[in-house]
Amino acid sequence: MSLRHGRILFCMMVVAAFVVPSVSIAAPDGSEAQVTDDGKEWTLLMYWDADNSLEFCTEFAIQTWEAALTSDAAINLVAYVDMLSVNGTWIYDIHDGVYDTVATWEELNSSDPATLERFLDYGLKNYPAEKTMLVIQDHGYSWRGLCKDDTDGGGIMLIDDMAEAIRNATARNGGKGVDLLALDACSMATIEVAYELRYTVPWFVASQVVVPYDGLPYDMMVRELVAHPDTMPGDFAYEMVDMYMTYYSSKELYDHIYSYDQDFVALSAFDMSLVDELGAAFIEMTELLEPLVADNAEVVKDAWDYALVGKWANIGGWEYLPDAYSLFSAMTGIDKDLDAAIATFQTAFDAALVNEGNSWRFDEVPNGLNINFPPSLATYNSETWKWAKQFVYHDIELDLVDESRWYQCLMEYYFSEDGLQNRPNQVAQLVTG
Repeated sequence: MSLRHGRILFCMMVVAAFVVPSVSIAAPDGSEAQVTDDGKEWTLLMYWDADNSLEFCTEFAIQTWEAALTSDAAINLVAYVDMLSVNGTWIYDIHDGVYDTVATWEELNSSDPATLERFLDYGLKNYPAEKTMLVIQDHGYSWRGLCKDDTDGGGIMLIDDMAEAIRNATARNGGKGVDLLALDACSMATIEVAYELRYTVPWFVASQVVVPYDGLPYDMMVRELVAHPDTMPGDFAYEMVDMYMTYYSSKELYDHIYSYDQDFVALSAFDMSLVDELGAAFIEMTELLEPLVADNAEVVKDAWDYALVGKWANIGGWEYLPDAYSLFSAMTGIDKDLDAAIATFQTAFDAALVNEGNSWRFDEVPNGLNINFPPSLATYNSETWKWAKQFVYHDIELDLVDESRWYQCLMEYYFSEDGLQNRPNQVAQLVTG
């Protein structure tokens, strides 16, 4: 344990009464919490779930925030921190090159959406600003969810539950909530996740692939907002993508937890007000694709081979997430009506996409959002990954899965194998909805 890490853990055990705020109110658990002045331009709310194997990243993050926030005249930076090695959770206010513990809560399950909702209630009420960004940091599991809490059983927060927590906190704050959501977690930029969040936040940033241990380029992000606090959320979402690519372009120019080449990174930003139209185009496209899949299984397989971002980088080899744009683009030529639907999907996708960046090794395959497409029925059912069997793609309450025919397209593809079926829609009797 480093001296710095030891200081973090020691401070966690210090009673919050040692913090003497100039103005205070009762925190949710009755402890005192500092209230900053109203009227700041930005509040950055960091939901930092380190109650797992990512605990070691916490020290680097806090050091980065402290150094980057050279002035808090226009910026609040507030972090909820949960660590594996110590019971309890803490709210830190970063300012003047240090962090103050402004609230001490009991040990909480950070994979529980109620915990996220509690932190949002606290942050939105006590740190009001013109613009609010929420960063959620932890392990990511794509369409399944994120935020693994090992102290409380190793569960994760489902996407639908995360979205509901954000909307609930927004409603309680008079409709003023999170303007920009950034998921600092692996493989969270999927079309299923984006569609689920379409009524939750105006702007969304996430990665299609593995996020290195450093996470988002916090030093660049915070310094940019300190220098230009009038930056609007959509513009900042765009800039975050460029900063991410710059930060991971060199192992020498910037501080990293591990100094190694990052040849497999990607980040994308979306205007969520246009994702409803993207979803509508996707739904129509899958309705046309479903009856064509079985007779064109080889074309679908070739499209999958081309679009699979995971052929370069995936989480331990068990995620199968082809790029959605590349996947369906490679299916053109099957049918004239389907071609028109794919073109409509591409147009809607391009409209919703704010910015996208990826490493040269990906050869321009990533375009911003992946889609779940396991290569076989066995992998769809997570036969080789027992933990994941609890998450059933067609029964996890994701709107895009429920409203489209993509699940049915997958079943048509799987059952088109010799010995299972040889004609379209025979599987329909096995599929509800």
